[in-house]
Amino acid sequence: MTNIPILADAAMDDAIVRLSALLAEENAALEAMDFARAGALLAPKHAAADALAAAWRAAESNNASSDKMRELGRLADENRQLLKRAMRVQSRVLDLVARAARTPPKTARYGQAGRHTLTLMEPQTIKTRA
Repeated sequence: MTNIPILADAAMDDAIVRLSALLAEENAALEAMDFARAGALLAPKHAAADALAAAWRAAESNNASSDKMRELGRLADENRQLLKRAMRVQSRVLDLVARAARTPPKTARYGQAGRHTLTLMEPQTIKTRA
């Protein structure tokens, strides 16, 4: 039965490596502002975090490599900051889209005196000639 702690420690090391790789990949996607790629990593990242938690509970010694744990912590901190930035960027984009949708476009028209004026475009309907 002495193999069980060794196998559990190996599972924990594997889980740390897997989660670290996923965080590094997501961080690269967030740095590149590739939100679709980052979003696609959400489910695998959660699964890897769950696997790490399960391996941590199963390990008797919890003697994971301190270098691996430090790297995982560094990647997690970087990931947290990049996710905050991504949320701020997406919020700004959504605000711009919402503002643009609320403001009717301006169009050039000729006024009563024949001068060129800018007016807000009113919603128009299609009319047919009688």
